[in-house]
Amino acid sequence: MDACRICERVALARQGRNAYLIAEMEHTYFVVGDHQFHEGYALVLLKEHIREPFELSPEVQREHFAEVMRAAKALQDTFRPWKLNYSCYGNAEPHVHWHIFPRYEGDPNRGNPWRDAARFSERSITPEQAREIAARVRGNFA
Repeated sequence: MDACRICERVALARQGRNAYLIAEMEHTYFVVGDHQFHEGYALVLLKEHIREPFELSPEVQREHFAEVMRAAKALQDTFRPWKLNYSCYGNAEPHVHWHIFPRYEGDPNRGNPWRDAARFSERSITPEQAREIAARVRGNFA
């Protein structure tokens, strides 16, 4: 079986070597996305390798969702988007993680952030750019 990329990112965060890290919470890491096709795109990564959210205890489910909402609020306060889109698929990486896409009034394909997925790499960011974005978001993270 291939290595889990989410587990790899979690391990880097635990080691203090994830330049994309915004914040650590009890059950998750909040990180800047590898691209900024949608300005402010970020992820919330469950620390534990779990395939399905229902596998979490009811208490951890509630706490995990609250952490996703904390992350979303920080993105809203930092970037002031028109709307935030959330997705938690796990098809490519079967490890619970949430994508949070800020959407803006002028966005093309406003109803579907994945429509432009083939173009995401056009706006890949460097670790230094990730650190700058993380610092901005961290300023609004409560």
